[in-house]
Amino acid sequence: MTLAQTLNNLEPIARRAGDILLSYTTGNKNIQHKGDVDLITDADKASEKYLIEELGRQFPEIGILAEEGGRRDSQNGYHWVIDPLDGTTSYAHGFPFFAVAVGLMDSNRQPVAGIVYNPFFNELFLGGDGLPARLNGQPITVSQVSSIQAALLGTGFPYTRRQHMDELMARLARVLHQVHDIRRTGSAALDICYVAAGRTDGYFETGLQPWDTCAALAILKAAGGMASKFDGSAADIFTPEIAVSNGLIHGQLIGLL
Repeated sequence: MTLAQTLNNLEPIARRAGDILLSYTTGNKNIQHKGDVDLITDADKASEKYLIEELGRQFPEIGILAEEGGRRDSQNGYHWVIDPLDGTTSYAHGFPFFAVAVGLMDSNRQPVAGIVYNPFFNELFLGGDGLPARLNGQPITVSQVSSIQAALLGTGFPYTRRQHMDELMARLARVLHQVHDIRRTGSAALDICYVAAGRTDGYFETGLQPWDTCAALAILKAAGGMASKFDGSAADIFTPEIAVSNGLIHGQLIGLL
């Protein structure tokens, strides 16, 4: 099966997982705390259960790494990296920026394809190696903003922010002083996809996990974007910091971070 066929088969699975998330928005979400500010809801659990079962049925040779504990060994070196509900805090508060994120990671632990779906706005981003990045079937590409002073950035704050507040605020102040403005949705996957779609020009965050970024980074690459650690070295989904951009402002962004 080609990568394009894999994404085609993955799309209805992601959309169904999004429907599951929407089905919980009108009832009791049963919000629980995994940490001081880290939440989990019944929607997270139901979405992950469905994704693991359906991906296992359609792609039995591909392993699974999922946020809420779902794991399966790979037969071919590839893994699905799953966030069943990226943006749980937004979701729990009724703030409509949350998504299902399913990325495909190769044997070198590199993202090679991904789908990110926000069911509230019915926006489905997808892309992969050698394939165009698309939003609801239409091609997307990164912006052409070349000056950090003209750039609109996204960011987020880690669950451990209370232990690192001084460092986080100092970095935020440096960046905010230089850029046009900053936005925060609470979903790393969507924030990276917004860079891919040219809605923002860059994004940075710490405290991330592989399921937060795998799918979106594959889409960003397909859209012509760039990703790295804060020191400019190659991005790694297993390293908890990331800086992404349209490429044109990347050096300037790294200089601030």
